[in-house]
Amino acid sequence: MSLVNLSHVCSHLQNASLARLGLTSIPYTRLHLSLALLLHKQGFISHVKLGGAAPPASAFPASIPDNHRITSAPHRDRDPYSHEAALHEMVHSRKSAEDLQREGFGRDSIDFAVEHSLLTAEQLARDGWDTHAINFILEHGSKSTDQLTSEGFDTVAQTILHTHNIPTAMLSVRAQLARESIAEESLTPVQIEQRLRLHLRKTGFPREVLAYFAGPAQHTTPRHLEQDGITLQTMGLTIPSQPITTLPPAYRDPEAYESEHDITRANRASRRLWLGLKYWDGMPVLSKARMVSKPTKRIWLDSGDLGRVVRGGAAGEVRGLGRVGEVLVVSTDRGVLDARECVERRVGGMALCRIW
Repeated sequence: MSLVNLSHVCSHLQNASLARLGLTSIPYTRLHLSLALLLHKQGFISHVKLGGAAPPASAFPASIPDNHRITSAPHRDRDPYSHEAALHEMVHSRKSAEDLQREGFGRDSIDFAVEHSLLTAEQLARDGWDTHAINFILEHGSKSTDQLTSEGFDTVAQTILHTHNIPTAMLSVRAQLARESIAEESLTPVQIEQRLRLHLRKTGFPREVLAYFAGPAQHTTPRHLEQDGITLQTMGLTIPSQPITTLPPAYRDPEAYESEHDITRANRASRRLWLGLKYWDGMPVLSKARMVSKPTKRIWLDSGDLGRVVRGGAAGEVRGLGRVGEVLVVSTDRGVLDARECVERRVGGMALCRIW
């Protein structure tokens, strides 16, 4: 039955693109969400937005406050104690969890606000805090515990230096030099430092380390929310860069009954995935969406077959990928993946559809 629904979704996306729609919706299921996230990753759609029967204000490209003219569903997203209202108070007004609790916000709303009021590791690295961590490690990473204690470093700093120390990093750099047949003695101290920096940046740092250097700057700002949105976990899947409407007090309705991201047994059937369609030079980025497997004939391909398809050859009834940007969507035991990613991971599965 899921293939029947997927066929309807493919036809709908194709027709919506040909009709030049900027926004469209599909039913909220795990398969459809996996497909939408894959299309977003491949650049076919601009965003994936979880909402109700009517599009929430955050599904629009402009920062439009949610009011009764934009969202037709009654009282949608305007609860004075909703998740979005709590996040607005914590980010824009810099209120603490205790302040929100005193004002009457529920535990779920406060937990939502606390979780999304902190920048992720990717955001902290993009803001440059990984550079601060690398500079700190290069300057103090060779010191002993006694030296660090005598110089006044706290336990967190010492733990960071013990976990990310220079001797361990140098072992990885020497192994890389050996693979490249380069003698360590032939490199200058500046070149070795550049190698160390590259290794540390490539290895990355957990969020706790970056937050230590960021300090108060680890908190989300209105600019971060506007540019990056938030990251949601739903149906066991991650939705990155999710746009959100943080509700100012003027747009909160005391008669509202649910939040934008609140999924319950009562409202799950009415939830929709709102997708932003993309166009270039007046032409849709997603022009065709065709099924490969059908309910009466499911087509399975192993990693070898998928490798031939990716290289442009045919595998049984499945012809090769020959169009620019064409994607073959495959359902595997590791989720819904692009055929090229299946080849990289050496996994096979059922060929669902091809999109270009």
